[in-house]
Formats: sequence, structure tokens, C-alpha cells
Amino acid sequence: MERGDRGDSGRLSRRAALRRGVVAGVGALAGCSLFDGPATDEPGGRSGPDDVTPTETPVRSVSPTSETETPPSDPIDRESTPRDEAPTTSPDARSPPDEWRVVQADDAHTGWKPGVSAPESPVEAAWSVPLDGAVQRSVTVADGLAYAGSADGAVTAIDAAAGTERWTHERSDEVRATPTVADGVVYCGDETGDLTAVDAADGTERWSVSVAGDRAGPAAVRSGPVVADGTAYVGATDGSVAAIDAAAGDEQWSFDAGGFLGVVGPVALADGRVFAGSYAGRLYAVDAADGEEFWRYAGSNETRAWSGPTVADGVVYAGASPGGVAAVDALDGTERWRVSTDAPVFSSPAVADGTVYVGTDGGLILALSAEDGSERWRRETDGAVKSSPAVVDGTVVFGTTAGSVLALDTGAGDERWGFETDGAVTGSPAVVEGRVYVGDATGRLYAIGTGVE
Repeated sequence: MERGDRGDSGRLSRRAALRRGVVAGVGALAGCSLFDGPATDEPGGRSGPDDVTPTETPVRSVSPTSETETPPSDPIDRESTPRDEAPTTSPDARSPPDEWRVVQADDAHTGWKPGVSAPESPVEAAWSVPLDGAVQRSVTVADGLAYAGSADGAVTAIDAAAGTERWTHERSDEVRATPTVADGVVYCGDETGDLTAVDAADGTERWSVSVAGDRAGPAAVRSGPVVADGTAYVGATDGSVAAIDAAAGDEQWSFDAGGFLGVVGPVALADGRVFAGSYAGRLYAVDAADGEEFWRYAGSNETRAWSGPTVADGVVYAGASPGGVAAVDALDGTERWRVSTDAPVFSSPAVADGTVYVGTDGGLILALSAEDGSERWRRETDGAVKSSPAVVDGTVVFGTTAGSVLALDTGAGDERWGFETDGAVTGSPAVVEGRVYVGDATGRLYAIGTGVE
């Protein structure tokens, strides 16, 4: 494997020493131990410490099964509160091939970008840029700029071609969320629970609004929003899912999904519905127009957490702790199938051409049939796969906590290439114009391409 260029591109500013001291030692494994506490059946319930320091999640010894799992004697129940109205269908929300404006490529978070190619082997860093804090989530790319949030409390814009810094917007706390770009504005959350809109051209602030409430326990925005039709939809660790006016920052509605550490993964938007998973072990579908609940799919006490859901072809796919992947009907919340995995799944699934690709904390990447969950192939990796896969033409790309970015053939799972980073990669890759953009736990941002560019 090739190691990324260690050269310094020259930061334009450095954070205050006090704030850097506060965030020092925070790992890039946000999301691994966030799901290790007890669940609660009541929306908004809280238990456990006020904050949780990320640690490695214990790996279960149970092997994945290639068979569709029969519901256990203590089944996963579905609590349904149906609405009379049928969902409206929204147009495909994928951005153009030369952009990756939101985590996992589109508003439904399929992770699939048709018509885009990954770099061919051999690969190396076209550039790498050091930031002042860990990049724990994903990089987005739009209008020639790559955007990343970092643990030093900043959102940074980098020239996607040259790797030079354009601007840095500083916040008062860590930025663990993925920036989302829409209509010339970058939307990003932080550990204070704020969602902030800044100008994509120069990083000046347009507005900032508190999304998380004042309940006990962490109250942060740790995932990138979905922005559509003038509204930003986002979840927070206090269990809230909110719709925010994208132009003015005014709250339009808020829904309580409950659970200690609440909604950590990104919400998905499809067919006029917002889909969210909560720490309470539930998956929700709410009306994008007013936040009213369509249905909820409730897990047993064993299924204590959900990663950010993925929606494709009328089905919602989500991973869970202590280990599994479920497929749920997007219209009424009924379970289609559920399979066990070797370890917790903090990677949001990617869905392409009838196949679900998902990583596990046990160091596996799995390809499952979207129809019934049966296993098509699996591949062992060098570390836990918390990175949500990105699928482009014939290739699935993801990162590992061992500090690798891997590209596999979608057909059989054969490795096409591997790239070694300086630290753990927990964010989902962005693949744009033959380059892969990722950040790592050391705070380095990479553009990975074919040969010397």
C-alpha cells in the first residue's frame, strides 16, 4: 500500500491552545462506544453518564450467517402509527457526477453514484492536507471545493484539485458532523448542538440555530443534514429530529425520537418522508412536511442502536448493535428481513443494483441480497469498518480503523487497491472525477488518485 504524502500544505490559522487542550486525545472512533449503554423504551429517556469517551467496541464471536434469519422467540416488534396519506414521490436527489454534496452521495444515503469511476491501481495521494483536529466524519465535494469538519472546532474548505486551503470557519466546539452543501451554502453541526449555515465561497456565517435541547446527557449534532426544497433535516444526540428553514435558520418542526445519545447517524429523506434511527433501538418514518410520525420499527433490548438509515426502492436498511442488518418496508414499517453479523454495525449500508454493502466492527465488509438478506460475498479487512461504503461503477470503497482505504470489486469482493493513511478512517469516502476524498484520525485530509497527477 502507498502512504499518503506527508508534506505540509500550510495552515492559515491555528486554534486557541486552550481549546486544543480540551479536545486532545479524543479519538476518531465517534460512534463506536456511543451505543454501549442501556436502552430506554420512552422517547427522550436518559440513563448513564453525561458524556461517553469513545472506546473500542468488544467484538462478538458469533459468525455472520448467509441465511435469512428467522425472528427469535423475543421478536423485534413493530409499533406502527400509520397516517392516512400516501407519501409523495420526490425526484432523484443525486448530485451531478462531479459533486458529492452530502454523506453517501444522495438524500436517501444510498452511497451509490452511477456513472462515476474510482481511481485505478496503482493509487497514491494526489495531495494530503493536515488539519488541526481529527476528521471523524465524511468529506463532501462541490463546486471544486472539498469540505471537512474537524475535532479542533472548524469547518475547512480545500481546493479539490490543488489541495490548498480556501477558508476555515471556526466554531466554539468540536465538529464531528459531515458538512452538507446545497445552493452555495455549507450546513454543519457541532458538539454544542448547533446547526450552522456558512457561505460556501468564503466561509462567512449566515445563521446558527440550536437543534439539541437541554436534557441531561450529550446534546450535539454529530451528523450532516439533508437539505431539500428549502429545508434542512437533521438529528441530534438529545433524540430530536428537526426541520430547519435553510434560508433563515428558523425551526419548522421537531420530532422526539428518544434514546440516550439519541440520533447520532444522519437522517435520510425519500418520498416525502424523513427516516431516522435512535439509540432506543427504533427506526422512525416521519412526514417531511410537518414531522408527524408515520410508523416506528422497534427493536428488542438486544438491538440497542441504529446507524443512519439508507432508503432504496421502497425499503429502509439499517445496521444495529450488538450485530445485525435489517430491511424494513418504507411505506408501513413492516420487517422484510433481518440477518445477524459478527459484531455491531455502525456503518450505514450502501445499496446498489440489488446489493447491500455494509461493514462491521469485527472487520468484515459484507455484500447481501437486497431482496432477502442472503450473503453474496464477504471480505475480511485489517480493522473495524465504521466507514459507510461508497459504490461507484463496479467498485465499493470504504475505510478501516487500521488506517486503510480499500477498493473492492462489487461482483466478487476482490481487492482492486489499498491505500494506507496515517490514522483511522471512520467517515464515508467521497468519489469525484476519479479521486477518493477521505479524512483520518490524525486530522489529515486526502485526495487519492491514480499515479502522479
